[in-house]
Amino acid sequence: MLDPKFIRENAEYVKKIIESGRSKPEMANVEQWLFLDKERSQLIQDADALRAERNDLSKSLKGKPDPTTIEKVKRLKVDLETKETALNEVEEKWQAILDWMPNMPVSEELMPFGKGEEDNVVLKAWTPEKGEYQKPGVFETKGMPARSKHWDEALKEPKHHLDLGQALGVIDTEQSAKVSGSRFAYLKGDLVLMQYALQRLIFDELIRRGFTPIIPPLMVRDRALYGTSHFPEQRDQVYQVKGDYVEDEMELNLVGSSEPTNFAYFMDKTLNESELPQKVFAYTPCFRSEVGSWGKDVRGIKRVHQFDKIEMNAVCAPSQSEEVFNEFLAINEWLWQALEIPYQLVLKCTGDAGYHASAHQIDPEGWLPSQQEFMELGTDTNTTDFQARRLNIKYRTSEGDKKLCHTVNDTCIAMGRALIAIMDNYQQSDGTIKIPELLKSFIGKDYLGK
Repeated sequence: MLDPKFIRENAEYVKKIIESGRSKPEMANVEQWLFLDKERSQLIQDADALRAERNDLSKSLKGKPDPTTIEKVKRLKVDLETKETALNEVEEKWQAILDWMPNMPVSEELMPFGKGEEDNVVLKAWTPEKGEYQKPGVFETKGMPARSKHWDEALKEPKHHLDLGQALGVIDTEQSAKVSGSRFAYLKGDLVLMQYALQRLIFDELIRRGFTPIIPPLMVRDRALYGTSHFPEQRDQVYQVKGDYVEDEMELNLVGSSEPTNFAYFMDKTLNESELPQKVFAYTPCFRSEVGSWGKDVRGIKRVHQFDKIEMNAVCAPSQSEEVFNEFLAINEWLWQALEIPYQLVLKCTGDAGYHASAHQIDPEGWLPSQQEFMELGTDTNTTDFQARRLNIKYRTSEGDKKLCHTVNDTCIAMGRALIAIMDNYQQSDGTIKIPELLKSFIGKDYLGK
């Protein structure tokens, strides 16, 4: 959540950010919020004055019952209730608009102004053949290999990952459609072993780097999703569990990422500055409705309702958040380079920067040579104090002052997309899939399908 003081002092800048596509201008109406803010301020002053006058008169009545004063206290009570009712109504509208206000960019350099995907900036690219190189332009495929380094010479017509998976008997979307409907899948056999090999690889690396593993709840109350800015913006992406069948008839939500539960672990806590940063990770199933994407990426396991993911999260001091952001990004690059998957890093502009909490966002995108296109592999995001303000996560400085923490989150690895990238880049002419060198020791074989 934005600091209301910032909006009052920078209203035109906030409007500029919203109008660039960071939120819905009709929901995040700055002018309407400023009008309500003044009304709210006046009502608070009026209510405080009435409350003070009532309290003073009540004190004067002690031991001196005076009918006139008693009658005045009664009238003040009614007037105060009227003011408080009006204040509650105004605050509800004030808060509803504030909830749609997006976070502000860390800087215009780290989140450039833009209306959409076409204004994102490709920072650099990497391929096994060239290593790292600068990549001019926006979403150009120039420099990406026409053929994967890992294809054998006989492979002339590379296949889509679903065709590969079905032929090998490791992906079944037909039976899952009967069981659960569209956009679900059964993964089987060697492909499951590959997913668990990726899990082991990343677990070992993150623990070596000092992260704390967490197994979090997968069903959460609204506050966790509101606190991480998934509500109200992305409510239509969330599956809700009916309260009729939940303890105390609470309405719970299935998480679309472990990010809400990982950060909610620190909710209403005050950490010592010396304890920061707190870096955690979780491997969980995730659930998303994918509303708005009907008809897009429907083949295979790229965009499904249920998927597994390892999420990295950090709670830190403001001075640490960009350093942590860069550390998370370095882990992303280590992974894709270790797996020898070509990729590019895309700096997201204001109009395409994901959810409202984002203040600096870079997405690694993997290259699929069979499709001659990039696929988003994850997202690295600095959300500054936006989530911490909503979740009330603070730290105590060495001088004893309490301040809001910053939060940083990173996909690390969405398993389905990682499997797609490996299958596409490592497929062979006989229909098998070569296993990346880094994963062979975990799986115990050289090829998936042999």
